[in-house]
Amino acid sequence: MLSRHGHILKKIIIMKLTVIFFIALCLNASAKIYAQNVNLSENNMSLQSIFKKITKQTEYRFLYTRELLKGTNSVNINVTNKPLKDVLKQIFADQPITYVVYDKVVVIKDKGTESPTTGRIERVITGQVVDERGGPLPGVTVNEKNTHNTTVTEKEGNYKLTVNEQAILVFSYVGFKPQEIQVGVSGSLNVQLQPSMGALNEVVVVGYGKQKQTTITGAVSVVSGKDLTQTPLSNVTNMLVGRTSGISAVQSSGEPGMNAASIRIRGIATLNGSDPLIVIDGIQQPAEQPYTVLNAMDAYEIETISILKDASATAVYGIRGANGVIIITTKRGKINGLQLSFTANQGFTKAASLFQTVNSAQFAQLRNEAVGNAQAFGDHTYDQLLFTNDEIWKFQNNRDYTPAEVNAMGALSAAQKTALLNSPALYYTSHNYYHDQFDGLGRQQQYNLNVSGGTDKVKYFNSLGYFQQNGILSNSSFGGANVNPKYTRFNFRSNFDINVAKNFQLTFNIAAQSSINQVPGANNSASDFGNRYQNIIQNILENSPFSGPGIVNGHLVTSFVGLPGDATNPLGAKGGSGYTPLTQLLTAGTITMYGTNLTSNLTLKHTMNYLAEGLEAHATISYDDSYNKGFARINSIPQYSAMRDPSDPSNIVFMGGQVNTAYTADNIGNSSWRKVYAEAGINYNHNFSGHSVSALLLGNAQRYTSNSMSYNAPSGLMGVVGRVTYNYNERYLLESNLAYNGTEQFAPGHRFGLFPAVSAGWIVSNEPYFPKNNWLTLVKFRGSYGEVGNDQLNNRRYLYLPNTWGYTGYGYYFGNADGSSANPYYSPAKETALGNPMVTWERAKKTNLSADFQFFKSRLSVTSSLFWETRNNILVTLGIIPGTYGVASSNVPPANVGRVSNHGFELEAGWADKIGKFNYFVKGNFSYAVNKVEYKAEANYPYPWMNDTGYPIGQYKGLLTNGFYNTQQELNNRPYNTYGNNARLGDLKFVDVNGDGTIDQKDVVPIGYPNLPEVAYNWTVGFSYKGFDLSALFIGTAKGSFPQFGYILSSPFAKNVGEVLQTTYDGHWTAAKYAAGEKITYPEISFSGGGPNNAVLSDFWLKSNDFTRLKNLEVGYTFPSTMGFLKKAKIKGMRLYLNGNNLVTWGSALLKGIDPEQADAGKNSMGYLYPLTRVYNIGASIQL
Repeated sequence: MLSRHGHILKKIIIMKLTVIFFIALCLNASAKIYAQNVNLSENNMSLQSIFKKITKQTEYRFLYTRELLKGTNSVNINVTNKPLKDVLKQIFADQPITYVVYDKVVVIKDKGTESPTTGRIERVITGQVVDERGGPLPGVTVNEKNTHNTTVTEKEGNYKLTVNEQAILVFSYVGFKPQEIQVGVSGSLNVQLQPSMGALNEVVVVGYGKQKQTTITGAVSVVSGKDLTQTPLSNVTNMLVGRTSGISAVQSSGEPGMNAASIRIRGIATLNGSDPLIVIDGIQQPAEQPYTVLNAMDAYEIETISILKDASATAVYGIRGANGVIIITTKRGKINGLQLSFTANQGFTKAASLFQTVNSAQFAQLRNEAVGNAQAFGDHTYDQLLFTNDEIWKFQNNRDYTPAEVNAMGALSAAQKTALLNSPALYYTSHNYYHDQFDGLGRQQQYNLNVSGGTDKVKYFNSLGYFQQNGILSNSSFGGANVNPKYTRFNFRSNFDINVAKNFQLTFNIAAQSSINQVPGANNSASDFGNRYQNIIQNILENSPFSGPGIVNGHLVTSFVGLPGDATNPLGAKGGSGYTPLTQLLTAGTITMYGTNLTSNLTLKHTMNYLAEGLEAHATISYDDSYNKGFARINSIPQYSAMRDPSDPSNIVFMGGQVNTAYTADNIGNSSWRKVYAEAGINYNHNFSGHSVSALLLGNAQRYTSNSMSYNAPSGLMGVVGRVTYNYNERYLLESNLAYNGTEQFAPGHRFGLFPAVSAGWIVSNEPYFPKNNWLTLVKFRGSYGEVGNDQLNNRRYLYLPNTWGYTGYGYYFGNADGSSANPYYSPAKETALGNPMVTWERAKKTNLSADFQFFKSRLSVTSSLFWETRNNILVTLGIIPGTYGVASSNVPPANVGRVSNHGFELEAGWADKIGKFNYFVKGNFSYAVNKVEYKAEANYPYPWMNDTGYPIGQYKGLLTNGFYNTQQELNNRPYNTYGNNARLGDLKFVDVNGDGTIDQKDVVPIGYPNLPEVAYNWTVGFSYKGFDLSALFIGTAKGSFPQFGYILSSPFAKNVGEVLQTTYDGHWTAAKYAAGEKITYPEISFSGGGPNNAVLSDFWLKSNDFTRLKNLEVGYTFPSTMGFLKKAKIKGMRLYLNGNNLVTWGSALLKGIDPEQADAGKNSMGYLYPLTRVYNIGASIQL
């Protein structure tokens, strides 16, 4: 066992030792937090310049206004390695201002405000500032209004300020709404700040840099780490759903470890890869593995996520930016003492929706009806499947014998008869095997410890995380086997910012994730979800609800004794053989995948203010790798045949006990990849006389290697990036971005391309002539245009290479002996795929127009955006090549001729306010994106609806229906159906679209919408009051579809004995229902006639996946930090909370068992799926 997992254990040990080393380094740095010395040699320098130089050396911040520095004197100073305290005294000597130091902030004050000659009556005000949940807020600016009298809160959120008796205090902090409060009689004033919707001063992470929210001209949305942690899920992609505009997603599975969502930004605009680019701490993730590291991250280590949506925001990524960019920024240390935060979560998961199947009595009645319909058609093939009235009684009463049959058993005593009458059925059982297997509870637990802090020399953030989620399979542990899915993950991260020397800063990040993922199905790949669950669910849906009893008295029953129809095997010929789906589940074994991800990057930044103020350069090197290996196991489980004892049927006899063959295999599905990334750049930022200018020039290169890549050759990207921004007094904004990059995917001469973008903005409300008022406080317009690329070719590589050949097809016999055979066979050489040396990337041209407004003192914020995109050069396989071309259509060389258009709009709005101590907010988003295939080189079909051109990507196509055949006249007048012409009353009535009297491929038309909805909306409401807080996230979609036509979903009685869904039983057509005018929702059930033809995809089976859902709900309580037991325990903050996910759904038209967020992927449309789950969770967080 040690050798099997040695690679993973070694990495875990290294991670632990690294944590110990880094924490020791952090604690050592904390001990030196006040060792601050300064070197200055300046003549006739302004105070403002002196402040900047001190900040560069010590990282102390200076808080002041330009007006306050007017009239100050220039400074002459020459000190070497002198304590900061002494330097401050020297530079403030003979100045009209003074200062106060709070933590790491030097607050500049006017001496006049402290003079006793001012005649004002002063008071000392103290208090604490907390956030909306009651947690302390350090660094909040507290200002006496209309004065320069200012302080900042300390790390516990406490402050102290001497003010005028009638003063108004202004509390302000980045990301929160400022508050103005009149000083009262009391000398204590505690304040709770509320988050600001789209705070203008917030710094937003964009491509290769940061920008203030107010100066952004592109389309960028931000999700905070705090929003993510409200969602108790295992992966980040699912946490993002509903958190911002422009994001849509579907989820393939709810299985632990396999339940990630597929994210799309502003819909789909390509016929090839549509995944966005993922960037983590500035490092691009490989296109071949976009979500691997992201979905293994612990949400508690994430600070923010930026969603870049338009070309001006993504152009710097060139050929990787066309599908949008998601930038993840992890948490970093700050200058303060040691901070510890611990979070614990315990919860459970449960299926959000399960297929509802009929009970055995309903099954028997409906099958009798189906056999009767076949008999009416003259078909008596299925007569042996009929059930007698006595058998239906037995199903209804869970008994194997009727009272009359028991009384007729003369050999039994009265006691034995009584026991038999009370004995539950062994043969005539009634099970919902789907519920029996998928209606369990899966335990979920998560723990996280964050350690952070820093000095002027070293800042650090360390995080350790643990997550475990069990599956929802019931009865999955028996006979030594446990086949329930189980996902376990360990997370580690350590981020360091080190001032290694004057003007040099070193940033070092290292993170690792180690996972153990057990899934059922040892004979299939762990990633082959469709086949693994086909084996499980097919055994459920292809068996009757009485196929077998399962586990009886500790015995796994797999058959009944005797021949079908015998007294000891009465239902053997009707679907009750004794074998149950549970047997297949338990004996299929498991695959356990062990995985590790390691990510690391090192950045050296050099500040060059000695050359020009605001000039800096940096170089970054990154190394990531991932390793996965699998271990398969099948346990030996004893299996029995059962029967009722003929001499005393109240007793059950078990025979056999044979065991299946045990099996183990190592190195199943092994894979590995690694990526090296390097970049170097130079930045410039400068402000002068109201003008702000910034510039970026950067070069990068990356190399990705995987053991599963075509041609066993690594892939590479390289390029140059440029950006220039300008704004004047934050009124007029301009930005230009440029990327010149390329890839080895294409032939020399076609590898590199230029991708430019420009954007502009106008903040009207900052104009001098704009009237200052409280009802309209922000008016901003912005627009952008740019071009970006996409080199994702659905894992196809080197398409520019010359034609390929293969030894396939029919060979030859030439009749010449070769010494070993008189007439040897010669394999043929055949031309296969043809090459195209002109292949290159696809190009997207994007336009975005946005408007931002804030009303009523910024309590109401509204943002609206319109966007257009045209995508050309899309790689497609030509369908217009003549049949005489010489190769199969699949081997025709691809060409960059496809075109797709995409457009839509987004609307965001939010309101945040307070009534006394009651704080509340409401915010919502609405996104609409629709695409159209403009051209894809299709064959010339006789009708336009037969083409993909002109319709959205993923458009479903099927037959149109017009109800059911309700009368014989309708049936007689039907058109000929090439899909099967044996129609019966109650069958679907298909529409002859082209009027040629035949139902065929020409009548297959666009129906419904694609699986990915065109509309996505969400709204969040919340409040906080005296430590209590509540937030609720509602999401919904519109204009999307899901096909419910695969196999058993549209065909009951599979193999004559399969399950029947409850909706089929309740809504199927009968003549009596039609005559009575009852609602009919399903065709007639028959073993003969048109039944199978009803299952052709049509608008009858394609259902809307529109829905509205309470996606997330959290209720919490934050204990006041002044509580005695917290102070005694030296706990700075503590919060308890309850939250849940996927809680309530409204408006879904889908079958129970199919979730509206379920992707039409793999074999989901056939019902072979693991249900999406609800999560219920309780948690606690503690800050020390």
